[in-house]
Formats: sequence, C-alpha cells, structure tokens
Amino acid sequence: MDSAAKPDEVRLRKGSSLSERLIWAGSGALVLLIVIPGLVNWASGGPPLPAAFWAVPLGLFLIGVAVLERNIAWIVTQDGILIGEQRPFGQVRKRLIDRRDIVDVRIRKNRFSYPAGFSLACTLVSGDVLISPPLPDITRVNETSARIARLLGHPDAAPVDNPLDADNAEITLGSPASAEVGRVIRTVAPVLAGLCAVPFFVAFWIGEWELALGLLLPLSLIIATALYRYAHRLSGAFWIIRHGEIRIERIALNGQPSADTIKADEVAEIEIDRPSTKSRTFNIRVRLRTGQTFRSPTRYDENGALAVRAEIIRRLNMFADEGEPAG
Repeated sequence: MDSAAKPDEVRLRKGSSLSERLIWAGSGALVLLIVIPGLVNWASGGPPLPAAFWAVPLGLFLIGVAVLERNIAWIVTQDGILIGEQRPFGQVRKRLIDRRDIVDVRIRKNRFSYPAGFSLACTLVSGDVLISPPLPDITRVNETSARIARLLGHPDAAPVDNPLDADNAEITLGSPASAEVGRVIRTVAPVLAGLCAVPFFVAFWIGEWELALGLLLPLSLIIATALYRYAHRLSGAFWIIRHGEIRIERIALNGQPSADTIKADEVAEIEIDRPSTKSRTFNIRVRLRTGQTFRSPTRYDENGALAVRAEIIRRLNMFADEGEPAG
C-alpha cells in the first residue's frame, strides 16, 4: 500500500492476500485433523481425545479468519473519504464520507499491536467514529496524519509519541533489556526441565527403554541446559539508531549488560529477512563488513519493515536503490 501514490490523496489498506488466507485455512484444516483419531476412538466406544476440545475451536477460528476477514481500503482526498470493503467471496461495498460530515481527526494507537501501530479516528457529525486501516509508514505517523487532516480541511492532528518517528533525534527498536527476565527464566528452567522429563519417565515405566534412554532423556537435558545457559539472551535486545551509528544493548551470557556500537562505515548491508511463514512479519537484518549479523529485536509487517529499513539507511547516510541491498 502506497500512502503517497498521488500528492492530492492518501491511500490506506488493511487485509490479507489470497496466499495468506490459504495459509490460515490450511493451518486450520491441519489442526482439525487432530480431531479424527479422537472421533475414531469415540466411535469405537472409547473416550474422545482431550486434544479435540482445543483443536476444534482453534481450527474453526483459523478457517473463519481466512473466510470472513474483510479487505478494507480508504482513499482520502479533498472531497472526503472513499471507503471500500470486500469479503473474499462478496462484492465490493463502497461508501463516500463527505468532508463536511467529519468534525474531528485524531491519531489512535492500536491496542494489542506490538510493535505499536497507529490508525486515524474520524468523528462524524452523527457521533459515529470511523477507524482507518493502520498508517503504513510507521516512521512518519504524525506527518501522514497531518497531511490527511489538511486534505479534509482540519487542523493537524495532535502528534503522538512514536519511538520510530523519523523526526526523533534517535529511534528505538524493542524495549530495554532486563537482567531480571533472565533470572526469572533461570528460576523456571528446573521446572520446565522436570516437565520435559515426564515423557522420559512414562516411556521408562511402560518398558520403552530405548526410546527413554536414547531420545527423551538427552532431549530433556539439552532443553534444560539451553534454557539455563541462554536465559539472559531471551530477555531481548534494544536498538538505538542515531545519525551515523546503531547502538545495540542486550544482556551478555554472563548476565551483565553489554552494548555494541556500530558505525556507518562498518555496515555492509541492511536488508529485511524472509517473512515468518505464519505471521508474514519481517526482521531487519544488519550485516557488518566483518560478516557478523544483527537482527532487529522486533518484527514488522512488510510496510513497517521497509519503512524502518529506509529510515536506518537514511540515518547512516547509506544510499541504495529501492528494493536493492544497502551497502
């Protein structure tokens, strides 16, 4: 979605592509397959498998999202807002909101979104409030909202605190790493190790010696050791991007805070990783000339990842053609 396709209009869009819907539906169908052994067992006179009690609602939910989610598009011009809505197998429904029917425009931080996302809330004369699709360029939320407000003949919307805003002296990714999180994970690790050992004892009890000693016991020890050893790294990282450098703060393996400062001339490439198969979100990847690679502590949708990558390149004074690797 290009919010700046034309100087006299802004376009916003929300929805999933056909491939994303197929992934959701396929995932739901696979989850529902768990129910089949339970039904066979039930039909044979035995009790249904407990997994069926969570597999059915989860599978139906995933399929329902794929089938019922709407694609919504807003086109904001000096005449007002043209809203188009379409379900996967339905007709496009259009609605035109005249600019004279809009009494207020403000920025709204979307709940339950991490990292933070922002939309516009437009209050109508009738008292109804219309919520726009998310603003696509998360580094220019205030700028985009001000532009939309001017198109609609309203004062600029009150700016919001956005850690990724391009006007900030520094932008931040993630949240400050805390050693406390690592300590909590180390405390919980023995409990998790005990849970991992349960299958071992069950297999041992029923006489599956080879399975118990050859697979389940080593697997339990590996999981417990990894949780304890890398607990502090699981507390995350914090990126601070300034003009000319990136500072990466995290907790070292010994539990002490550590920081790496990357200068612009040390960077060979800034790209976005391949998306996560399920969520279609992306990491920003920074590769140094030494070969060392850092990945952003938070993931973004495609628009957000491209916007953050472009802002990092701008702050490091690195110039690259759109779509090409930086460096």
